[in-house]
Amino acid sequence: ERYAYRKCMPKLNKHLDEKWVKHCQDLHKERLKNIKPAIDVKSPPRYNHLYVNLKKQQSEEDRFNQILHENYLLLDKMSYIMTHSQLTDEKYMGPPVQYGKSLNKATRKKELVKITNENLSILKRIQEKEPYYSKHEWQEQARRDEEYLRNCAEYPILPRIRDAKPPPGDPKSPQRPSLVQPTPAPLQVRIKEDKGLQLGSPMNKPGGGG
Repeated sequence: ERYAYRKCMPKLNKHLDEKWVKHCQDLHKERLKNIKPAIDVKSPPRYNHLYVNLKKQQSEEDRFNQILHENYLLLDKMSYIMTHSQLTDEKYMGPPVQYGKSLNKATRKKELVKITNENLSILKRIQEKEPYYSKHEWQEQARRDEEYLRNCAEYPILPRIRDAKPPPGDPKSPQRPSLVQPTPAPLQVRIKEDKGLQLGSPMNKPGGGG
């Protein structure tokens, strides 16, 4: 609409008019680039006392100065003692102080020796004691229990879960020998199975023999 309105307005030279319109558009774009907001959206200023704790720095500096002063005093005392040998001589300082001995030192030493000997004797008895449980007896008992179980079972015994064979093609599962081997069915069951096979054989069917 604005273009149609500009086209319908009378003008002396269309080339100059186009140049003037372009100049006005450039001025408008420049003003848009330099425009400033009416509301201040900048972050508030950050003051130094908010992120620098001067009081803490001052207290640490005072503490370091105090430690340094104490170190200087200690060094001065040590150097004075090293330079004045009469302070370490018994002639000037007297004999060293002898503190009293403990009255029950011998008793405590005797009790310590007694406890040590008892501990050594207990350790010796433990090392020389024969084991009460026998691994071979446990294995023999387990073998007898497995034999009793096979004798009492009516049906074949399935292998245990821990002794079950891993699926074929599984390299991660180690193959362990089973302690319980499946036994054949009892005699009566085998006879019944044989009879069933004989009854179901093609030789007994009518016309099966030719």
